[in-house]
Amino acid sequence: MNYTITYQNPTQQYIPIEAVFDCRSNDKLELQFPAWRPGRYELGNFAKNVRNFKIVDEKGKQVSFKKQNKDSWLVDCEGLKNIKVTYSYFSNELNAGSTFVDDTQLYVNPVNCLIYMKVREMEPCSIQLNIPAGFELVCGAPHSENRISFTDVHEMMDSPFIASTNLQHKSYKVFGINFHLWFHGVVELDWTRIISDFEKFTKTQLKKFSDRKTKTVGFPVKDYHYLYQIQQIKAYHGVEHKSTTVVSLGPAVDLMDKLYDDFLGVSSHELYHVWNIKSMRPTEMYPYDYSKENFSHLGYVAEGVTTYLGDLFLAESNVKDFVWYKKKFEILLQKHFNNFGRFNYSVAASSWDTWLDGYVKGAPNRKVSIYNEGALLAFAMDMIIRNGSENRASIHDVMKKLYTDFALNDKGYTEQDYKAACELFSGKDLSAFFANFVHGTQPYESILVEALEAIGFTLEMEQNPLFSERILGIKTIQSNGDFLITDIYPGSTAELGGLMLNDQILAINMQEVKADLENVLAPIFDIPLSLKVNRAGRILDLICPNTNRDVYPIYKIEKVKIPSKLNKRIFKSWIAFNWEDC
Repeated sequence: MNYTITYQNPTQQYIPIEAVFDCRSNDKLELQFPAWRPGRYELGNFAKNVRNFKIVDEKGKQVSFKKQNKDSWLVDCEGLKNIKVTYSYFSNELNAGSTFVDDTQLYVNPVNCLIYMKVREMEPCSIQLNIPAGFELVCGAPHSENRISFTDVHEMMDSPFIASTNLQHKSYKVFGINFHLWFHGVVELDWTRIISDFEKFTKTQLKKFSDRKTKTVGFPVKDYHYLYQIQQIKAYHGVEHKSTTVVSLGPAVDLMDKLYDDFLGVSSHELYHVWNIKSMRPTEMYPYDYSKENFSHLGYVAEGVTTYLGDLFLAESNVKDFVWYKKKFEILLQKHFNNFGRFNYSVAASSWDTWLDGYVKGAPNRKVSIYNEGALLAFAMDMIIRNGSENRASIHDVMKKLYTDFALNDKGYTEQDYKAACELFSGKDLSAFFANFVHGTQPYESILVEALEAIGFTLEMEQNPLFSERILGIKTIQSNGDFLITDIYPGSTAELGGLMLNDQILAINMQEVKADLENVLAPIFDIPLSLKVNRAGRILDLICPNTNRDVYPIYKIEKVKIPSKLNKRIFKSWIAFNWEDC
């Protein structure tokens, strides 16, 4: 499989692609266009961007083919040596997992736009680029001049690249591994600060998978590339690959200021993915099948553990302080307790269902987040292991065992494998934990309280300062001066009063709501409340009764008064700060 990609008429944003396939051993050849991309477990249907799809033989004669479904073709190639497939791919979306072309760059994620021979994914392939003189090519796979070579289709699909004249580059080395930072876009960078911070969290992560006795570094590649698409507009997105990550951030003017913590956070997160999901993967994704859904219940490990540890590494490496980490952890708690889908659908089932509704909010209170709830479960499991082992083991030992036993042996792991590793290092039977909290919808309060106690902290609730949330039980967004209801607390004043999602609040107790909902509610002490709302053009008067309770509380974690010596030891080994200093 040999491909040619041409940079041509970039402002039209169609990329000409040519693929030549050896078909001498086939009378019929099935060609497949990827239906999704690893790192986002939902169908992408990339074939919708294809134009002028044609197939000819080595003499330029048209070849007969039949489209079988939305993204695969059956080609009649009896007696032919090879066939040439040509098409143009529309590339107008710029994010961390897309393919994009404009007057400044050619940016390609092969898994978006390259057709391949199904069942022959293990064969070598290459990409030849026709790009202007002066364009610099950046890719994690081996390349010389304008040609990139791959051992197989899987490596190709996992190797995004950028060709441009507008790239900034620096590198650093940790334990003999070269790490490259590439920035595309107009942005001013404080390289000294960036390199210092990246070296710290990289070293901390590498230590977790390295072996002191054998002096081996547990990292699957010798060179790793961060590819940053820095935009002038608001952007935040990251996608993991084995030798590369692509991160889209913006606006550029804020990168070294307001966006810097996000920049560090997503970079740490994506680096950990090199091990977790790119190297050690569920059996359902080993190998990847790009033609259909790869259903798995293990998203809470792939994304949850990574979310938990990605932020923790920044604190443990002293890039960020504990005050910062505490705020990040409290955000996880708040999102969890504000999502009432936790009573209806488990995190394991929600992992399976990413293929149904992707990463959007979806139906209200239906499901939970594999990132958010997965991170809290990872924290709870970490503390179960640390407590059970008298602080001799942690979740890092679990992940290292998965990497050693499965990734290094070229095989996927099952949930039973993950559970067995957790039980090994904790010394506990965790059947109830997995049944109740991973596959069930039992409230997390008990395991969170117990986990926080292990580090000498407690779970606290505070009164919500927003009257609309605390009294009415609604969350709103302001659009063109209107307050639209986006969430309603179950059993709240708003729900009992018959308010609906997307209702526009016009007045409360006959006082018109214009610019500030909170200022209207602040002086009101009389309950029930009378509301006038606009519901899709209908003006309704509703009465919201008194429930005698505040809702949407704020969740915090606070230090206990007298921690045990074990609490202090666990805290220190967990985050590398002294309990007394935090």
